[in-house]
Amino acid sequence: MTGTIRTDTIRPWPARAYRDTFAPGAPEHAGGAELPPGWHGLYFLPDLGLDALRPDGTPARDGVVPDIDLPRRLFAGEEMTFHRPIRFGETLDLTVTLDSMEEKRGRSGRLAFVTIAKTIGSGDDVAVTVRQHDVFLGPTAPARPRPGPPPADIVWEQPLDLGPVHLFRYSALTYNSHLIHYNDTWARDVERQPGLLVHGPLTSMLLLDFALRMSPGRTPATYSMRAVAPVHLGTPVRLAGRPEPDGARLWVLDASGDILVTADAGFTR
Repeated sequence: MTGTIRTDTIRPWPARAYRDTFAPGAPEHAGGAELPPGWHGLYFLPDLGLDALRPDGTPARDGVVPDIDLPRRLFAGEEMTFHRPIRFGETLDLTVTLDSMEEKRGRSGRLAFVTIAKTIGSGDDVAVTVRQHDVFLGPTAPARPRPGPPPADIVWEQPLDLGPVHLFRYSALTYNSHLIHYNDTWARDVERQPGLLVHGPLTSMLLLDFALRMSPGRTPATYSMRAVAPVHLGTPVRLAGRPEPDGARLWVLDASGDILVTADAGFTR
């Protein structure tokens, strides 16, 4: 099975830059402190040259996913398991392998669904495991996914106010060159979207941050997120959720209260 290994030291700066942009109320972090859960995506960045990218800026040859002959790539969701905290100052490995790939036909034609397995740790000492789901789409304008119906029993709500600078900073922090997040002409004329898309991994991080902010003292053991419909920049959206006996149920909602993203967090205590 093809795969790659990337090594990184968990430095304070990426977490500080994310905090200053997306979580200004979060505490400062220093050597030996725990990296907030889910913030591992700020590390182990790819170093692909321009010749290894697809026309849309996403990886074509990364040693994990084959070069699929479908021009659009979108983040569809992920599942995380937190085995132990990651601490600032640690040097860890990220191992990435192709878990599965399946082709189907949908309303817009041929599709490919890919699941990527990620493990962060050092040898047998595993800190975090992730299963990331991406979908590859054909050249025709994609059928517009419909948001899900409004959820019941919402307890927590918070507006999500993002602008172009937020998307630029997240792209820079994660070395994400996908044009759909910062090139409005590409997003509208090529991808046939109404505007720029908010990064799926950013939405996932913000939802987990929201759950933990609303649940002080809780520690996540598991977290799963699924994209129902795109989150577009410039459209009113809000984070929402409710506590569950052993975790939290979470959503990103549009102006009508319909579901764009759904997520679940499971707590250890």
